Amino acid sequence: MSSAQRLFFSVVIPTYNRSEMIIETIKSVQNQTFEDWECIIVDDGSTDNTKSIIEDIIKEDSRFRYVHQENAERSAARNNGIRNSSGEYICFLDSDDHFLSNHLLELKNVIETIEDKTCMIVNEMQIVEGSSVEVSNLPELSKNQIEYLYVNPLTPSRVCIHKKIVELELFDEDIVIVEDRILWMRIANRFPVYISKHIGVKYNIHADNSVNLKGNGAVKTYQGVQLGMKRYPYIFNCISKKAKKDMNVRVQTNIAYHYFLNGSKTKAIFWLVKALLTAPLHSQTKMRVYQICLILLGKNLNLAN
Repeated sequence: MSSAQRLFFSVVIPTYNRSEMIIETIKSVQNQTFEDWECIIVDDGSTDNTKSIIEDIIKEDSRFRYVHQENAERSAARNNGIRNSSGEYICFLDSDDHFLSNHLLELKNVIETIEDKTCMIVNEMQIVEGSSVEVSNLPELSKNQIEYLYVNPLTPSRVCIHKKIVELELFDEDIVIVEDRILWMRIANRFPVYISKHIGVKYNIHADNSVNLKGNGAVKTYQGVQLGMKRYPYIFNCISKKAKKDMNVRVQTNIAYHYFLNGSKTKAIFWLVKALLTAPLHSQTKMRVYQICLILLGKNLNLAN
């Protein structure tokens, strides 16, 4: 496709066994007020009826494309979608999230106002849990873009990136859970980042979210950060010791909660002690000591982190 014919946006949706959720996600793309887009849905080896649902939609709306791959996790699915895209800008949408109807139009308006258009743009979002709706308000972007993106994790659904960038920097397929955060940091090392204040995404919290405490998301986050530090030291060298320590303590505490919720009290105590040793003077040290005592006494934990 020539540059004259290139679409403005490509929306990449990775999905795995979410046939009941993905219909509403797809509708949120169809309902965009800005219409110069395509949508690539990458099926990461689903075993439900995802394929038939998407094929029925494609029959009615040729702007959608279906790409199937053997199960290889979401980083590989997003990379596959990027490689199959033709838009000037790439937007990501998780298969359990939704775009608000003016999202792509708002992004287009932002892009028209910025000087360096080879960039990454981040927008605000709604966080929906049952009947509760909150707006995620990001702090102002700091001079240290890399550290900012390290301490303010961004769901991919609120990120838009110029195609030239993802031709150079893709998701690391060996890193799970924090693969997106590490990619944003790598991008920020080479390209400008802009924050748009428009609320463009609805982020849905539910029992199957990859980062829920009972699942092993916290463990994978810790492992992903450790691998990222080995592979991309030039990125992590830009982050202050305090920010690294704070993140380690938070993740280690979440690992402790994960093990406690799954009945492994010994491992829960181990990770709480590890958090204490990582940052003995942390503001929540007393709380973690108290939680260790609760576990030893056979009591329930207050899982406020």
